[in-house]
Amino acid sequence: MDEATPSEPWKPPRLVAGTGNIYQTGIATSHEREEKALGGSIGNKLDYRKVVTKTDKAGSNVFRSVEWTADGTSLVAVTEDNCIRTFIAPPDLLTSPSPHFLLPYSITPTPTTPFCTSLYPFFTLSDPSTTQILTSLHSQPIHLRNLLYPHITASYPLIHPTTEKYLTPYSLLWNTTGTHFLAGTDSQIHLFDVSRYNSGPLETFSTGKKRKPQKSRVIPNTFSSSTIQSSTSSDDTNTRSIISSLTLHHGNNVLAAGTYSRRVLIYSSPYQDGSLTNVINLNAMKKVSRNFPGNRRGNGVTSLGFMGEDGNFLVVAERMSNVVFLYDLRYPVDAYAVLVGRRADTNQKLGVGYCASYGSGEGRLRDVVVAGGTDGVVRVWAPFESSTEGEEGYLKPKEKFVAARDPVTAVAVHPYGEVIATSSGQRKEVKVEEEAGSDESEEEEVEVRKRSWASDVESELNAGGSDEEVGDVSGLAGDGVWDNGVRVWAL
Repeated sequence: MDEATPSEPWKPPRLVAGTGNIYQTGIATSHEREEKALGGSIGNKLDYRKVVTKTDKAGSNVFRSVEWTADGTSLVAVTEDNCIRTFIAPPDLLTSPSPHFLLPYSITPTPTTPFCTSLYPFFTLSDPSTTQILTSLHSQPIHLRNLLYPHITASYPLIHPTTEKYLTPYSLLWNTTGTHFLAGTDSQIHLFDVSRYNSGPLETFSTGKKRKPQKSRVIPNTFSSSTIQSSTSSDDTNTRSIISSLTLHHGNNVLAAGTYSRRVLIYSSPYQDGSLTNVINLNAMKKVSRNFPGNRRGNGVTSLGFMGEDGNFLVVAERMSNVVFLYDLRYPVDAYAVLVGRRADTNQKLGVGYCASYGSGEGRLRDVVVAGGTDGVVRVWAPFESSTEGEEGYLKPKEKFVAARDPVTAVAVHPYGEVIATSSGQRKEVKVEEEAGSDESEEEEVEVRKRSWASDVESELNAGGSDEEVGDVSGLAGDGVWDNGVRVWAL
């Protein structure tokens, strides 16, 4: 009988592409570098600098988020300079002997930095009619924009009926069929029909009342604009707060709405009765421990995601919190598990990824949570594996690797699970002369950056190190005090 083959030790992901040093500087300088690298033209033939209205040209060009399109061909990133950049992944992304240098195919300028965006769920690069994204801007309608040729395809006004001011959505979400979308504002969720251009919402659903309801009336909260809330103002069913995140269950259309008041509202399908079925209140957790590993109390929900084979589990992440909660919606009274060690004790939004498959070969993991931290490290949790560490219910990361010198603002897992993309950046104070000294004036030096950045970063990241050293990213390649950019990793 053959001896069992020992499992290979885990290796850090391999860097296969990145934006290099172009954006590791101020906004104005990054535009100059980008123009030189692109040879003065981009795929959509638009001189975006004429329409960018960002006033702080010397500020750090932070990458706020990055995500894969539905067909897995492109990356879409939101940056501090009020632009949405689309990067098309090279066909030989995984086979090239050296990392690719990513340059944007198209740049979509917006008047202000988007509060939130939502990619069309059937995005297909070969079909320009599907390359759409919803954007939420301050004091403007919700816009549907085309990413391949940046222009506004449709507008959806969301106006307060009495003050006539524009309401700003803090969360946007397409439905599973791409025919409708939801927008979350202060204590309201709005349902729009995509085909009704220049029209307001079909319905506006209230999650709570401003005035205290009458104590004599006890009526369940339903997902309706005419809802009469619970009998006491302290009841979780009367939630007055900004709807900061939305997610839909792809099987039964159950809607989860996260708020800055640390509550998650669970509704049945908003296209049927839309009844409030559960409320997860993070302020009233039953699982309390003096030895809780990390900051237990966050400052508002920023990310939600259904996971598990049947989608019965909900991942909840907060700002100003070093933990991620996992709830079993069949018994949501208390957290099913607490994922510790996230390193996200900041008000800056650090995205969390959820995927059914992670990695390749025998080392493939199922149903994992992936998140970046302020230390530039990406951590991976496998909450459904039998082995646990630490106190019961508290799970430490199963894997982790260094991805940036600045906070990792987003971790996007490819639809096929074998590639992930990370974005990074942070606003920092810097002396003008220090930033000016890092500028490159010669055109040929752009080519030098293209050739040298990837090998420098890859050698540093693949050097390994102990768990104690995994957060030391001081040696990462970079020509300035900022590490803004997108990197793509093969698992």
